[in-house]
Amino acid sequence: MNRRIDEIQAIREMYGEVEHGAEFDWLLITRFALPEGWNRDQVEFLIVIPPGYPTTPPDNFYVAEGLRLTDGRSPNNYAEGQTVIGRSWAQFSFHAESWNPTPDPQCGDNLVSFVLAATRRLQEGA
Repeated sequence: MNRRIDEIQAIREMYGEVEHGAEFDWLLITRFALPEGWNRDQVEFLIVIPPGYPTTPPDNFYVAEGLRLTDGRSPNNYAEGQTVIGRSWAQFSFHAESWNPTPDPQCGDNLVSFVLAATRRLQEGA
């Protein structure tokens, strides 16, 4: 549990306002800045932290519904109407290509590296 707390604090320092579940089973970045190419400048960004974390990586990420590319198209691997933490979200199908749960932040993966990988996905646009 301490690892989750430390990683959530690191994300808070990077992204600002963050909320989390009572059991640290989800993490919400309330004002996640989006790169150019989207119909919004920022969005709520949610990840669900699986029970087996850190051995099991997070899978997928969620944003507030209505996100589109600037030309109006929906992005690839995106589906609206997914109920998570009691409300409806849009889900990006997104999976860690490799996952090394070693606690060393220099060579291991964690919540921060997952959010950074999701950020790279959003920079790709479609």
